[in-house]
Amino acid sequence: MRTVPKWVNKIHEADKIEFSSVHTICYSPDGTQLVIGAGEKVMVYDPRDGSLVQLLQAHKGAVHAVAYCGDGKKFASGSADKNVIIWTSKMEGVLKYSHSEAIQCLAYNPVTYHLASCALSDFAFWSAEVKAVQKYRVTGRITSCAWAPNGQYLAVGLAIGAVSIRDKVGEEMKRITREAAVWAVNFTKTCLIVSDWNETLSFYNVQGQPILKERNIGIAALSVSMLGELILVGGVGGWAVLTSEGVPILNTPQEWVWSITPSPSLATLAVGCQDGTLWCYQTVFSTVHGLYRERYAYRENMTDVIIQHLTTGTKVRIKCHDRVQKIAIYKHRLAVQLPERVVVYEQGDVEGMLYRVKEKLPQKTECSLLVATSDALLLCQDTKLSIIGRRIPKTWTVPSPIRYVKVTTLYFEEVLLLGLLNGQIWQVEPRCGSCKLVLSTPGSVRCLDVSAARARLAVVDDASVARVYSLPTSELLYTEDNVSSVSWNSWCDEVLALSGGGLLAVKAAHFPPATQPLLGSVVGFQGGRVFCLQSNSMHTINVPLSHAVHQYVQQKMFNEAYAVACLGVTPLDWERLGEAALEELAFEVARKAFQRSENLIFLSLIDHLQERFEAGEKRAVIVGEVLAYRGHYADATRAFRGAGRDDRALDLYVDLRMFNKAQELVGEGEGGTALARRRAEWARHVNEPRAAAEMYLAAGDVRRAAQLMAESGRRDMLIELARKLDKGSSDSLRYVAEALATAGEPAAAADVYQRLGDYRKVAQLAVAAGEWPRAFALAREHAECRRDVFLPHAHRMARENKFVEAQKAYHMGGELDTARRVFSILVNNAVAEERFGDAGYLYHLLAAQCLETAGAAHGRYSRTAATSMREYSHNWRLARVYHAYEAVHRCVHEPFSLSQPDALLNAARMVLALVADQPPPGVSMFCLYLCLAKQAKTLNAHSLARQMLDKILALQIPQKLQESVELLILKSRAGGSPDGRDDDVSPLCWRCRRHAAPTPAPAPRCLHCKHTPAYSLPSHDVLPLVQFVLAEGISYEEALELIERTSLPDIDAQEDTGGAEVLRINHDVDEYDPFLDKFDEEEEGGPVVCSRSALVRLSPASVVVVQAGAGAGADNRAGLPPPLLYRNMLPELPVIPCPHCGSLFYLEDYEVLLVTKGQCPFCRQAGERGAREPDSAPSTPPGDAAGAGLDSWR
Repeated sequence: MRTVPKWVNKIHEADKIEFSSVHTICYSPDGTQLVIGAGEKVMVYDPRDGSLVQLLQAHKGAVHAVAYCGDGKKFASGSADKNVIIWTSKMEGVLKYSHSEAIQCLAYNPVTYHLASCALSDFAFWSAEVKAVQKYRVTGRITSCAWAPNGQYLAVGLAIGAVSIRDKVGEEMKRITREAAVWAVNFTKTCLIVSDWNETLSFYNVQGQPILKERNIGIAALSVSMLGELILVGGVGGWAVLTSEGVPILNTPQEWVWSITPSPSLATLAVGCQDGTLWCYQTVFSTVHGLYRERYAYRENMTDVIIQHLTTGTKVRIKCHDRVQKIAIYKHRLAVQLPERVVVYEQGDVEGMLYRVKEKLPQKTECSLLVATSDALLLCQDTKLSIIGRRIPKTWTVPSPIRYVKVTTLYFEEVLLLGLLNGQIWQVEPRCGSCKLVLSTPGSVRCLDVSAARARLAVVDDASVARVYSLPTSELLYTEDNVSSVSWNSWCDEVLALSGGGLLAVKAAHFPPATQPLLGSVVGFQGGRVFCLQSNSMHTINVPLSHAVHQYVQQKMFNEAYAVACLGVTPLDWERLGEAALEELAFEVARKAFQRSENLIFLSLIDHLQERFEAGEKRAVIVGEVLAYRGHYADATRAFRGAGRDDRALDLYVDLRMFNKAQELVGEGEGGTALARRRAEWARHVNEPRAAAEMYLAAGDVRRAAQLMAESGRRDMLIELARKLDKGSSDSLRYVAEALATAGEPAAAADVYQRLGDYRKVAQLAVAAGEWPRAFALAREHAECRRDVFLPHAHRMARENKFVEAQKAYHMGGELDTARRVFSILVNNAVAEERFGDAGYLYHLLAAQCLETAGAAHGRYSRTAATSMREYSHNWRLARVYHAYEAVHRCVHEPFSLSQPDALLNAARMVLALVADQPPPGVSMFCLYLCLAKQAKTLNAHSLARQMLDKILALQIPQKLQESVELLILKSRAGGSPDGRDDDVSPLCWRCRRHAAPTPAPAPRCLHCKHTPAYSLPSHDVLPLVQFVLAEGISYEEALELIERTSLPDIDAQEDTGGAEVLRINHDVDEYDPFLDKFDEEEEGGPVVCSRSALVRLSPASVVVVQAGAGAGADNRAGLPPPLLYRNMLPELPVIPCPHCGSLFYLEDYEVLLVTKGQCPFCRQAGERGAREPDSAPSTPPGDAAGAGLDSWR
């Protein structure tokens, strides 16, 4: 730093020869006014040229203090006449107030703009808002005052050797004591500066604690002010510039300096002296800096070094605590020269910004340049270059003073290129100590730089001429005028940046440079960024390199153009480079260029064209493709036709919608038809569906025409087209039907499909439209439609939580595995929830489905039919078990039962007979025995009750029924005779007319005659029915005819015997009745065998026929088991089977159930089959055998 006098004034008293002492100085906040207090005058100067702007004579004593407000609207002056005057910025007095003593100092609060005015022994605060001025007294004479930057504290210097720190309302917070009078105080951003009469500068915080080392400055300070981070001190002996820690930077001797202050906007400072001299100095800060690639190190505040990463903007500060004289940076090393030493720092990590002290080298010698290499430090002193810090120092002497030093590498050796005043360039190798002349230039060297490949050297001389040499041969390549600095691009060997004359020029190889305005000098060039030094600060400027890329492209130097473009160009430049390279079939450069611009279309094109070119495609064709993609259609067409590729020309014509030219090219025939289709595609894309459909039809493409009509909603055209087509055009009709369905015309589509005989499509349309009756009718009429109808119906029922109907539909749709899974889940849930009636109903449904499967598989799949019949028998048995067990379970677990005791006993006995010793899931043997015991006790069958109780005791009794079982045991043992009425509850076999044991048999057959009894469903009682079978040779149809035939009357009975009784022997008429024949135990049991004569004698009213599978279709009855034939032994008690499931009832009971419940309790079907409203939709698919359909022959 140095100061240059800008102007000086000598201030005299009015009409006198004596000079007026300049006691106080201040600048306006914008730096346009300089206000001083000299003698009794307040004077306002223009700081630019020192001209007097205004003389203010309102005081009658010496003016000791002036202060400008931070808002720039007013300033104040204080005098020995005890008055304080407030002036506007236009130098008009607006207010005056007084103290009781002479005014010593003034200071405006930087935040609230309150004025603190200090007299000898008191101080006051004034503001425009408060009229009254309150004064505060202090002990000791006030010499100076200053506000903290935050406006919260006021420091008052006292002549008694103290500093009083007050808050903004005047209360003392802390007092600092010094050994001598304090004549100047001021605040920095972080601390309070105190200067006393012992020539000492001290630093404190607002709590009064010292924070830095005291400094002896050699001046008895009367004024302290801040120049940025620097401290200005003026007093007895002169004025000085100090660092923020008090280290002297500049010292100017003077006899007596009353005040010194810097300008806030201009690089100037003003000094007021005792002898009436007013000095204005220009401050000049020399740039101390160093640059290596993107790392820039520079001096700040004279004592700090800032390392800035020019790419990321990251900054690191190094506090050196002394004046920084020189800086050098190279690779990982940073060297800083201080007045008495050189400090070397090394980078902590490769990419980081942390620097640590490596070594400190004592060095007091001044030098012109400080140079750092990777392992050495060098000082330049005129013509001498010396290495410091090594045990054996080295020194080189060159013929002329050294002007510039460049550290670089040549042939893998680190060297220094020295630019001398006489224009010579010398090369020094620090390691081996060699020094040689490289080349000579016509003028004195100002700066130089080496290209990235070390092949070229650029030198700028004092005549502002830049010369570029070939470094290996020293040959001059080219020159540029009006250049002050030069820098090669560190990433590209061909690109050079030059600055001078307010311009920045970027030059590639031998091409003319591209220029742009630039203030400053270029010092670095990396990629697309230029590092420029402007007014002691470094800036990064992004420069366009498009001009250089275009220059290479014009010369078809695509590799060089790509290398320059990689430094940073716009996407448009990449596009232009890629297109130009592609036209010349430079595929690799074109691919890289389009990858940068992310043009996927051209990348795909390049891959395609390169494969074709390598496969032997003609160059003209490839060029034509490129021209077409670039929009040069006429040139592309000529290229295609010139290469004999008319097909590519046709594609181009069609893409350009030039159909007339395309028609001329292809003519008539198949080519014309294909062109018509493409023209229809174009009409479709331009939203002309009617025209496109007509074009498709003209070309014979009915499918696309129909699709287009459907997409555009042209239903009328579709219906008309369907009418015109005959049945022979089946494919076309099918396309039209699909289009009609898509367009929302299912009825018309169904008509077309019906014409084609495709009933599956008709069924699918009915299902999609929700027309279930029609769909079910189609499924009945056409077996191939069942799956298309019943599966959607099953899904629909499942969504509506109608799982039973869904199970039926899955079965009818052929999804047998799914139907079984659904049935298994339903049954398990019913059993788990103790809904045994529902479980029985479900098994009844499954038995019906097995029977239907057996009927369908008869004759074709005999093994499947046999398996289905076995499953039918098993499921039918389980259905009867669970149905009967429902009443038993309720009897045991519910407090009341609506069933009669004999019905409950019969139900439990029947279940035991059916399950034997292997009960199905959910059926409890304990419940069966307990029910039998309870009902036997009620019916006085004590022996049966005791037998069942004995069986119960062998089982584990539930805890909740323990008490009731014990009570039943006590009652059974205590009541009634041992015999009881067991015979009354014993079932009667109507075949052999014997009573069976009251305990259930292990199989549901008579132990004597092996006859299988028939049970009544409501009461589970044995019906008076005897099963009979037909004798050999009698068919079922013949048997029905014989039963319906009326028997002939007895001839002998019609003879006249005169009233006498006649006994006839050897009567030939057979009146044998097999049902009344006494059964011999030695005979083989089973059903009764009826001959023709026996059938004729049977009354039709006493015959009950149960036909299994009556609900199945006629086609499936062939595989069903033969019907069961029974004779009612008590015709006065008619027995009727359920027409749906074949369950047997007394006629009276059945009619009561139909009246009360409206359905059979077993199969849950209505009393009359098919009773359904004609217009209502079926809840289950028609044709479903709701049970193993059983029918009466009547």
